[in-house]
Amino acid sequence: MSGGGSVWALAIGWALAVLCRDTGGLDSRCLAGGKHKVAPSPEGQLGVCQLYAANACCSPKVAQEISRAPLTKVNNSYWNRCGSLSPRCENYLQRIECFYRCSPSAARWPHPQHPTAILEVPLCLSFCEAWYEACKDDLTCARNWVSDWQWGPQGNNCSQDCVPYSQMYQDGRELCENIWGDSFVATQEPCPCLSLTGSDADPLPEDGDSSEEPDSAKAGSPGGPCPASSLLRRGLRKRSVFMEDMEGSGSGF
Repeated sequence: MSGGGSVWALAIGWALAVLCRDTGGLDSRCLAGGKHKVAPSPEGQLGVCQLYAANACCSPKVAQEISRAPLTKVNNSYWNRCGSLSPRCENYLQRIECFYRCSPSAARWPHPQHPTAILEVPLCLSFCEAWYEACKDDLTCARNWVSDWQWGPQGNNCSQDCVPYSQMYQDGRELCENIWGDSFVATQEPCPCLSLTGSDADPLPEDGDSSEEPDSAKAGSPGGPCPASSLLRRGLRKRSVFMEDMEGSGSGF
């Protein structure tokens, strides 16, 4: 190979190395803004968020705030504006909050219109139904917790009467797909989805590769093929976060 060819080969190799380092692994960086760390790293004790301790985007202090909610405000928003929540219902809200604050996987679903939001994270329908069962007798006064609150100096306040979750939402799908705006979509197994447990190691195909979908989901399953939103949005390079990160902005999560 000529000297010029060697230079070009080295240049191409360097460029590929930089590109690979930039894309990194699926869970190699944290969401931008808010209380997220710059990059995920192990944490010893994360309390209710211990699921993400091996590679966490939150600090123990943030996890402690989540464990105390709703007695203290999380992200300038109170969960208990209609009275104390049952422990079961509170547990599901904490699991959602832990995913947002602590899981580097949340950065896989950037919202194209809102720099600090995610779009249609695929939650397993079974998770949504269990969440609904846990909260159906608890009270809430907002259907969409991103947009339906009345905001004031003390944070979020009710803009309508308190009613049971079972009156606000028809079922688990309706709960998952409305309580945090368009942040989640309920996804029927066996399509790839998250249950916010240890089984979420990396159950989703990369780069929207539909060839990874279960055969039963491609044909013959109710509702047809798996929705595109249940696939990783790794190709979108914008860095963004869960719902709007509301600290100081006056609304939302």
